[in-house]
Amino acid sequence: MKLQVLQENLNSGLLTASRTISSKAQLPILSNVLLKATKEGLQILATNLETGVNIKIGAKIDREGEITIPAKIFTEIVSSLSTERIDLEVVENTLKLTTNSYQATLNGLPATEFPKFPNYSSEDLFSLPAEKLLEAINQVAFAAATDDSRPILTGILFELEGKDLSLVATDGYRLSLKKVEVNSPVKEKISLIIPARSLIEVSRVLEEEKEKKEKILKMGFTKEQNQVVFVFPEIELFSRVIEGTFPDYQKIIPNSFTTKLILDREIFSREVKVVSIFARDSANIIKFKIQKDLLEMSANSPQIGENKSSLEIKQEREEGEIAFNFRFLQGFLSAVNVQEISLEINGPLNPGVFRGAGDDSFLHIIMPVRLQVEEK
Repeated sequence: MKLQVLQENLNSGLLTASRTISSKAQLPILSNVLLKATKEGLQILATNLETGVNIKIGAKIDREGEITIPAKIFTEIVSSLSTERIDLEVVENTLKLTTNSYQATLNGLPATEFPKFPNYSSEDLFSLPAEKLLEAINQVAFAAATDDSRPILTGILFELEGKDLSLVATDGYRLSLKKVEVNSPVKEKISLIIPARSLIEVSRVLEEEKEKKEKILKMGFTKEQNQVVFVFPEIELFSRVIEGTFPDYQKIIPNSFTTKLILDREIFSREVKVVSIFARDSANIIKFKIQKDLLEMSANSPQIGENKSSLEIKQEREEGEIAFNFRFLQGFLSAVNVQEISLEINGPLNPGVFRGAGDDSFLHIIMPVRLQVEEK
């Protein structure tokens, strides 16, 4: 393998690839990136066996070939170089890197040891609206579990029927649901569970691709049918599918409420932040007391004291009380970008339903905290 590539292009590709590499790789080869030179250019491949990425960058190829190189040190070297051309050449299992003022040799491992990436047919890909999918992932992924003790909950349910796409995530304490309309209908219903970590990486690439004004993302299944692929103009991102049955989220969504209030998101977010200072030492609990046109939030800490904040609201139906973990409230408030939000509750022991006011495409459910009733 022998080629010449621009530092900025190689650096960009390596930084994207490095996000897929686990810091605690099970096998030494998984700490490496695969460099593959073909007539079309240079490919950089990385995988952690859950997510894999194939990045294509332009390069002047003098001789085709491939090798795997330790990703961490290779990325560190390339990112430290000035913006200029880099010459790469493989001799046996060694990569020689040369610029006008710098040279290094890196010991690699044979490409034959690197995991094989699955195949897919471009004819079987379907289109998704890039901006809408980015918004959907950002409004859902944060609610997925990070604890691997229940693998199903670390995934996001991806359901596509006709032109209706739904993304759902839950960790058992909260649930996010986002609905999106796609441009073209699919022939058959698709229902699968994709690791949240994989979709978060998809969202990062979508964010980076926004500057290129790509409106459409292609998605499909690998021929092995146990993985999905997201296809960008210069990147292919593969993800395994989580086996199992996702919780029946429809049963979790309340179909009635006794109290509804409308809140200014910015003001509510600020007051939650202030009250939470006293909640940190008390299981993160913030108490809500809903009165006519007024929401009173309070928290107390045996070590610090107590505080209380009141803000004006638009209230419907009955007054009520409920308590939430403030970290879950902040997660929701960071994911929604509207002027007003609504909260629907049905007593202190039933889940609270948060929405963007006037937006039926997104809802977020938070389970309440059960409070001990003080004896009088």
